[in-house]
Amino acid sequence: MNPLMKGIVMEKVQRSLTPHFPTYRKACHFLRSLDGVAQTAFMQMRSEILSQRGDPQHSVDWTDPDEWIFIRLSGADQELAEKIWVSSNKELNPRHLRGVWYLSQTHNLLEVDSLGVLRITERGQSFINNLHGKIVIEIDQYEGVLVILQLVAELGPGKRSAFLTDYGEFCRQYTTYRSEGVFKSSMYDRLRNLVERGLIERNYQTYEITEAGLNYLDQCSHLLPEERTRTQAMDIERLAKQHRDKARQQLLDHLLNMDPFKFEELIEFLLIEMGYTDVDTTSPISDRGVDVIAIIELGISSLKEVIQVKRHRTNLHRTVLDQLRGSLHRFDAVRGTIITTSGFSSGAIAAAHERGAAPITLIDGERLLDLLIENGIGIKQHEVKYFEFDPASLSQFEVETDVDGEM
Repeated sequence: MNPLMKGIVMEKVQRSLTPHFPTYRKACHFLRSLDGVAQTAFMQMRSEILSQRGDPQHSVDWTDPDEWIFIRLSGADQELAEKIWVSSNKELNPRHLRGVWYLSQTHNLLEVDSLGVLRITERGQSFINNLHGKIVIEIDQYEGVLVILQLVAELGPGKRSAFLTDYGEFCRQYTTYRSEGVFKSSMYDRLRNLVERGLIERNYQTYEITEAGLNYLDQCSHLLPEERTRTQAMDIERLAKQHRDKARQQLLDHLLNMDPFKFEELIEFLLIEMGYTDVDTTSPISDRGVDVIAIIELGISSLKEVIQVKRHRTNLHRTVLDQLRGSLHRFDAVRGTIITTSGFSSGAIAAAHERGAAPITLIDGERLLDLLIENGIGIKQHEVKYFEFDPASLSQFEVETDVDGEM
């Protein structure tokens, strides 16, 4: 087992982790909305919703509570569902409450009083008031959230698959989870929780610990028997992150100051490294909004794609997208991509996958840096090795003594 992960687990117990592990913001919304509600009323609403879940032949759409609450529920069930939905700023879908309910019960955040009414407990109030406090740390430890945060610190930046093996080992030894599918969904839920709290950041499919995440692990150091080992690894990770951030900024600065035509050639090279074929830049005189043309193999199909390259410092607007979409037919292309060193306006993002229109993929500056780094362009990666003292491996050579202290 990973020594850092091993340090977090104080007792080897078969714990039952919260399914559909929620974000803590949603958990706070749930506790507030259920405080003062009769338990029977809540259970009745859940039962009514579950009774309408449908089957594979008759699926039911639960994505928009503004619609289904008033169509499928009535009376007290409708009122309670609407209360949960509205009081959570429309973040907590009343159809999906299993995770927040299980969390509130497992960690004693919500209880039933002598009259059968749900009340926020003292622990629950502490949880709401301080999302960096003792109760949250206890939950993070029990639920394996600290395990995942440490794995991201040690193994990141990386995709979810980089952390799955060690997290799966933790689940097998310390939880009731056994299948890899459950490991994956459980880990994803906890990664999402950490992202929302700003303890890790997600760049598309890659996760990396933040400075706040490193500080939080420092705060939880008293939970780790191997504190020195953990601190050493954390210090190395903090220094490595500083170097990564500096290298990303240097790469971006270089892109922003490149000759625009050389920048197009760089994107052409990137596409080739990514597996595109027949990649070619267009004439700068009559490109009609298209800078690069390429073929991408998707399964058994070959699709022609046109790419527009924008070396900008400010967000691109929808007019750029409309111009590229209008040029697709001139190149017999079925889709397009805009690659920029900046970002995109909300209007451009909304129009990228407009129904009935050809799809346009938007690659902003952060995603462009990720792609260059993933393909080893403009960045040189180094591995750092460090040593940890391992007394367990030497135990077989120690002198044994009997109960009287004799050899």
